[in-house]
Amino acid sequence: MKMSLISLGLMAGMTGVGCAGLDETEAVPPSVATDATAQAPQGLVTQVTGTSPVSFVAFSSTETKPYNQSTTSVLAYTRDSTTGAFTAYPGSGAADGTISVPNVPSGRIYLKLGSRYLVSTDRTFDLGSTKWGRDGTFVSVPTPVTVSATGLSPWQSGDFLDMYSLNTGTYGYADSNATTGRPLSGATSLSGLTFDYATMRNPVLLDTSLGDKLSLAQMRWQTTANGVPYRAMHKVMLADVTQVAGQPVTVNGTFTQPSATGTFSVDWRRSAFDALHTQVNPDAVSTYNEIWMSARPAAVGSALSALSGPPLLVTLNPDAQKTDLVTGPMAYNNPLPSTWQKMAFAIAGFTKDYALGSAAPYSMNVEIRVEQEASAFTAAPVEPLIGPVQSPQVNTRGAFQNLTGVGTDASLRWSKPLIGTATNYVVNIYRLGTSNGATTATNVAVLHTDLQSVYLPPDVLQAGQTYFAEIQSWYQPGSNLATSPFKRALPRARASVLTGTFSP
Repeated sequence: MKMSLISLGLMAGMTGVGCAGLDETEAVPPSVATDATAQAPQGLVTQVTGTSPVSFVAFSSTETKPYNQSTTSVLAYTRDSTTGAFTAYPGSGAADGTISVPNVPSGRIYLKLGSRYLVSTDRTFDLGSTKWGRDGTFVSVPTPVTVSATGLSPWQSGDFLDMYSLNTGTYGYADSNATTGRPLSGATSLSGLTFDYATMRNPVLLDTSLGDKLSLAQMRWQTTANGVPYRAMHKVMLADVTQVAGQPVTVNGTFTQPSATGTFSVDWRRSAFDALHTQVNPDAVSTYNEIWMSARPAAVGSALSALSGPPLLVTLNPDAQKTDLVTGPMAYNNPLPSTWQKMAFAIAGFTKDYALGSAAPYSMNVEIRVEQEASAFTAAPVEPLIGPVQSPQVNTRGAFQNLTGVGTDASLRWSKPLIGTATNYVVNIYRLGTSNGATTATNVAVLHTDLQSVYLPPDVLQAGQTYFAEIQSWYQPGSNLATSPFKRALPRARASVLTGTFSP
């Protein structure tokens, strides 16, 4: 079965008791939610359980299978708020997708699944997810696809080829990944354009007998009546393809123009996104702004899928400026089913550099992101729905500075965002290293919580190592990432904060 979104990273187990940490009430800003009593065991022994159904949404059918949890490291930690000590309760996962941890005292737990921690007082967890595309086998070795096709509209600088398969959920940019045959300006055909299918996202082997088709879409550079440039779905080539991993295939076809059309317009407040860059981190740099508009099966549009982009109907990133834009109507041709849900994404990117010693810096990329039905983008200005958290701390010290001596049992705390209402928070812990003279970053832990603080369980931080954290504020009404970490609903949004470095 192809890897689901609940692939849980590092599988090394953690047992034993950690060192004492800070008391919940120590130096916490008044706006920070804490839960001292829930951390302490109350004497009632319970069982922690979870299920992991994965729904594969193909072009014309949906299939649900369990995600195999038999190799997942499963533990539940409780933390004594008086001593700060963590106690581990071992559990297990099964091939049928269930997880179980027996004999866990009541109170708040840190449910460890691989390198992911769900911080909650609940005892039942939904670890299911929804993916676009049928269950299948990923390509793991170079598998060339060579395309020759007629019917292109004269190729322009700024055009690109969007490759996708609606049945497998595969997608990618064919011409930018091509080794040969990229179209030249004015070309009306493809002659031997070759790309490696294994470099596409979600590269499930195509099989015509299962209803798979390969599509190439010419995304054409256009300009609105307001003078705003954009790219839109223009012509599409559709082909039956069956692949064998590692073996090349040749595809011949013709680009045709879909008969269905549409328009999409936005009032894009780019300045509102850019204004938050110092909240991401005082040293963060605003790097890019994009809007995508697409369509997908309703079952995918209302849940987390492997895709967050193609097949694109409209993509908007006209320049490197951060000024506001009122686009006017952006016209597109639509080869996708009319019943599919149209969705839009607005993304603002930010980077901060981290360096160990004299090694070349590592650029960490994060986003402020808004995802809604496309009609919501047209109906109101597009601006952040949630802002970054405020006043991040490691223990009781401001986290934007570089810190040492934080201990292996450190806590992270923050205040609520100034924009929007966060429904959950997700904390990513990265360990810095070096390789070939360059700084590297490895994600060693992910913590989901509905509080404004987390304590780092045993073995997340190691003496002699250097770390930084990304704290994400999430806006997703009606869902709880601490108990259902892979469930999604619209609207949804998130914003990130990057800390400075810290070491035990």
